[in-house]
Amino acid sequence: MSEFEQLRPASILVVPVVNKSVDVEAPTYLLTTLPMVLGNKGYYVFPINTVKTILDHEGFYEPAEIHAQPPESLAAMFGADCILYVTINEWTSQYILLSTTTIVDFSYRIVSKDGHEFWRARKQLTYSPQNSDTGNGLGNLISAAISAAMERAKPNYLPLTRQANSEVFLLNRTAIPPGPYATNYQEYYSQFEITPATKTVTPAPSSDKVAP
Repeated sequence: MSEFEQLRPASILVVPVVNKSVDVEAPTYLLTTLPMVLGNKGYYVFPINTVKTILDHEGFYEPAEIHAQPPESLAAMFGADCILYVTINEWTSQYILLSTTTIVDFSYRIVSKDGHEFWRARKQLTYSPQNSDTGNGLGNLISAAISAAMERAKPNYLPLTRQANSEVFLLNRTAIPPGPYATNYQEYYSQFEITPATKTVTPAPSSDKVAP
């Protein structure tokens, strides 16, 4: 079993996101997408707004400051089994030659209530609008310019963020096991249950002697 499967956490505390991009709205977008994917996986996720309110009340306003706190203290504050820390490394929309590329890059790590990091992942995704061929060179350029302008004006951040979370938590080698509220929880963990070996009783030698 992996460390995640050995610990079998039931609840996850998602703390405020550290944002290394220049977009102040990026953490809000990211936080709105995390509870659903983790909840659908079978874990209890502490309400994001409640967590922020409690942390503010305790004097923790800056995400970087919160990430620097002892995990044991944060977990004890909420009674959480583990803590999810997320950092936004990049959240940009780049315009180059009639094409706009939107990029998201996130780092994730989960730490147990005892302060032990037992899972981490990083995901980068890009999106560029695909333009259809109009059969006319000038028409293609106009179409590309319109698509690029629309993506630049309203980047495709939210769908990309949802996709990043889904791929990290549900797919490939970084996928986390189901939580205790998932319908397949018992079935999943039954593969690790070891059936006790049947004790073999060796009969005692008979005391009766057979005459030759």
